[in-house]
Amino acid sequence: MKDSYDVVVVGGGLQGLASAAYLAKCGLSVAVFEARNEVGTHCDTEEVMRPGVKCNLQATALLPWASPAYEHLELERFGYEPKQGGWGFMYSFKDGTALLIHNYDTEKTYNAWKLISPQDAETFRDICNYFGKNDRLVDFMHEGFYRKPSPESFVKAVRIMEECPHVPTGWAEMTGYHVIDLMFSDERIKVGLISLMVSMGADPWLKTIGPLGVVMAMFTGPAVSMLSTAKGGSHLLPHSVYRALIHYGGEVFQSSPVDKIIVENGTAKGVVLSEHSVYPSRKVMANKAVISDLTVVPTFLWLVGQEHLSPEVAMAVKNFDYESQVLFTNYYVLNEPLRFNAFDWTNKHVDPMIEKELFMGTFSVETERDTARLQTCITMGELPDPPIVFSGCFRPTALDPTQAPDGMHTLLIWADVPYNIRRWGTRKLNGPDDWDGIREEYADRVEDKLAEYAPNIKTAKVERYVHTPLDITRRNQSMLMGTWSGGGLNYNQWGAGRPFPGCGAPRTPIGNLYITEVNITRGTWMMGAYVCAETVAEDLGIRNQPWWTKTRAIEPYMDYCRRKGLNFKVGGF
Repeated sequence: MKDSYDVVVVGGGLQGLASAAYLAKCGLSVAVFEARNEVGTHCDTEEVMRPGVKCNLQATALLPWASPAYEHLELERFGYEPKQGGWGFMYSFKDGTALLIHNYDTEKTYNAWKLISPQDAETFRDICNYFGKNDRLVDFMHEGFYRKPSPESFVKAVRIMEECPHVPTGWAEMTGYHVIDLMFSDERIKVGLISLMVSMGADPWLKTIGPLGVVMAMFTGPAVSMLSTAKGGSHLLPHSVYRALIHYGGEVFQSSPVDKIIVENGTAKGVVLSEHSVYPSRKVMANKAVISDLTVVPTFLWLVGQEHLSPEVAMAVKNFDYESQVLFTNYYVLNEPLRFNAFDWTNKHVDPMIEKELFMGTFSVETERDTARLQTCITMGELPDPPIVFSGCFRPTALDPTQAPDGMHTLLIWADVPYNIRRWGTRKLNGPDDWDGIREEYADRVEDKLAEYAPNIKTAKVERYVHTPLDITRRNQSMLMGTWSGGGLNYNQWGAGRPFPGCGAPRTPIGNLYITEVNITRGTWMMGAYVCAETVAEDLGIRNQPWWTKTRAIEPYMDYCRRKGLNFKVGGF
């Protein structure tokens, strides 16, 4: 370890590693300090049930190829091997039908939608034909998500959206429910899209954020799903970024928690490691920048310190909302693949391959009105019962058999819950500490709900492992209140206001301190990493790299499809 580096990165999560790799590739000396004994927190793959059964303990639906980083950091060169089928998403209903989404061919999605709502299928076709022309989809995604939030990028994205057929005038002043109702008619399509909105971190009951969620559901859902796993499990993603970082000359120090960000005259100068680090109380200086890959409260209150913050910034940080996106997880090893009742319908009317390769299957709520129950439960701290499973039911071994021993199959279910639980029906609860006492009982309720749509969960189950929101925070103290997303999206926590108004993220009120909490929710699409790295590079005058002059959002996925002979198709039908 050197006494100083050009850039010091606090936290070796996916965003921090990717930001560091970009800057190392630009020629800077970069060091990453990670508290745990392995990088890639929140993108873990571990054998928590039995040897050979790999559980992806947080990130599961991987979308790295939505980011330019996929090509810029050469992830496949450094060991990343994506596993994807044709059909990526299915929302099952009790009548045996399903809302289906193909990963890369919108015409196949259109044909599946026609079976349940010809009118909505035509709306979908019009939207796809619009976004499929003149690079509109790429422009929308890149300007809307892979640029530092600014009035210019926002106006470009909004203009593309406003000119889209069927998008209602004044959509930004509506809730997600308003927009869904105005654009679509069939209850099943509305419920499926709302579930996708929630799974990506956007609450449909909020104005502005809700319509943003519709956009996210439409264009990282039906239009371009891109859902995948990785050979061997999700951890291969941060591991491949780690290998890229090391190749480009960066250094990574694990079991090295940071105790303090050094601030002098309002400027970040370096870090002091914890006395519990393998380098106890070591001081490491940053010649050019410090990047925090931690969330807002740990960055500003724990490491920077309130003494270096204005009263307005301190209040904004303390008011940051972590709780609106929280997951309760059942993991399984099965002796046969999970089989949804809806497969009978898809085998007969759509495509027999769906049963073989479906990755994400969602279920639980049948009507648009019932989806609003989630808002009540989060607001009141009430455990949803019946459970609400919007965020996904995943079958990783359908795409990657190496994630379980021969003859076994893995499954995980994400139920949406509040963190601060106060009641379960008539039973009073005493907050997050009660998760330990009810974990198995609530897991039974989630399993019973799944059995209504996939009865063989009861006969195929070999073993189950339960992961609560409290467990998430125990594993990653930066993810307070069990959040998967870095904090909810709300009026003050999205776009230019994320993580809080006036922050200017990825820049911050502290000079030379940057943060990867940018724009919208975190995820494996590496948006925060890309925007942070680009902003630091621009500020340091090193952005103009020959390898960084092309590739925009989604283009790596389009290139992957071309290389694999897949018919990537948005519109044109």
